[in-house]
Amino acid sequence: MLHGGRGWRVGWVVVVLALACERHEPREPAPEKDSSVERVTRGPRPTGAARWVRPLTGPGRESAAGLAHDARGEVVVAFNSDAAVSDFFGPLLNPRTGPVTPETFAVARYGTGGERQWSLSLPGFAEVLAVSARGRVFVVGRNVAGTDLGGGPLPAGRFLLELGRDGVFIRARSLETLGVPDTLLPRHADVDGLGNLVLVGSVADARRGRVPAAVKLDAKGALLWTYAHEGQGEAVSSSVDAEGQVYVAGVLQASRVRGAMDSQPFLVKLDARGRARWERRLDTRSGRATGVAVQGQRVLVTGGFTQPLTFLERTCAVEPGGGRGFVAAFDPEGAPRWLRDFGFLGTGLALDAQEGALVVGRYEEGDDLGMGPMTGVAGSRMNLFLVKLDRVDGVVHWARGIPREGLGDADTVRDFVSLSMKGPGAVLGTQLGPVDLGTGRLEGAWELFLGGFEP
Repeated sequence: MLHGGRGWRVGWVVVVLALACERHEPREPAPEKDSSVERVTRGPRPTGAARWVRPLTGPGRESAAGLAHDARGEVVVAFNSDAAVSDFFGPLLNPRTGPVTPETFAVARYGTGGERQWSLSLPGFAEVLAVSARGRVFVVGRNVAGTDLGGGPLPAGRFLLELGRDGVFIRARSLETLGVPDTLLPRHADVDGLGNLVLVGSVADARRGRVPAAVKLDAKGALLWTYAHEGQGEAVSSSVDAEGQVYVAGVLQASRVRGAMDSQPFLVKLDARGRARWERRLDTRSGRATGVAVQGQRVLVTGGFTQPLTFLERTCAVEPGGGRGFVAAFDPEGAPRWLRDFGFLGTGLALDAQEGALVVGRYEEGDDLGMGPMTGVAGSRMNLFLVKLDRVDGVVHWARGIPREGLGDADTVRDFVSLSMKGPGAVLGTQLGPVDLGTGRLEGAWELFLGGFEP
């Protein structure tokens, strides 16, 4: 069912921050060669002021699947629930019934002012979302019993759904029939400038277990190539540059003494044909990358580590039993540029065309994220932060935090961040208990919220 909605505005406040690993490196003397955006040095700095917030609520348990901007600055979200979900404009998701345990997901588009333009409620479970510059929407998900998403029956398994900017059905196909390995567990999707779709995750390997993998489909769904890493682990994020080259980030695992496993964040660059050009691994015995983004002369990776991490001959320490989030910057040839550590874990990041980077993640109460101790829910490692920094040199623009309960399995909670190319951003987050985003206390647990804010 396709739903519409009228605009309204509610101010909201988010909260974020960031911290240099040991000291800031000096800003590079010249701007990026390929940057067409002049640095702004006059006037007040952006503060991340609230623009609007939309609670997505219902009696069931919601889970976020994806968030993305298109070239117009509009946002698209995908999420799952086992019960009805509504926002201010009315129903978003209508649960389904049947002999098999029903799974239902929703896809919705919101305008730059937070007004809902349309929404769809569909059978299945959404796993990843991507939006092209022209506004086409791609959802990869699964359905255990087979389904019809609008183009005829599909077999049980994973599917690829494509919608137009206005939410009108274009096509839906089985991933397996497109030649995608049936063992692929998708973790992220991206669309390049030609409309090709890149999926990353992991595939099964008889000798090594699960290995990081990526596949690329053309605009009509034909399989172009498949990439599999030689090491055990998984890819969790990807980003495509203007030339169609793909940057893939995730975690690799390796055995050491007595069967213990090291986990190491990695970044690999693939050319437009899926061939590996270079790989970088961050120097820690326990860490993971959770997000990657590329723009101009910078490739940024975020994640976290629970053992000391060394980067550019500087070591970031970790308290026993603790953890730290990070953002590491490389140039397109893989040369390391800078690293900042902040909070407990970085879970995602996005870049704009104005040299800005926005990071979302988690922190503990009292963490000094560069602006003094941050308030949060005591004992929780799920407090939510946002950090806006300069992608060229890592200088922090602003930081905000949202106290949040530490309930539930942390691995099942997914928080997404996205930036329009002009700067305004959005966050799709999970409410684990009562929370105040700056517009008043929101009650309930396992609800979702979507918010927009100034750059």
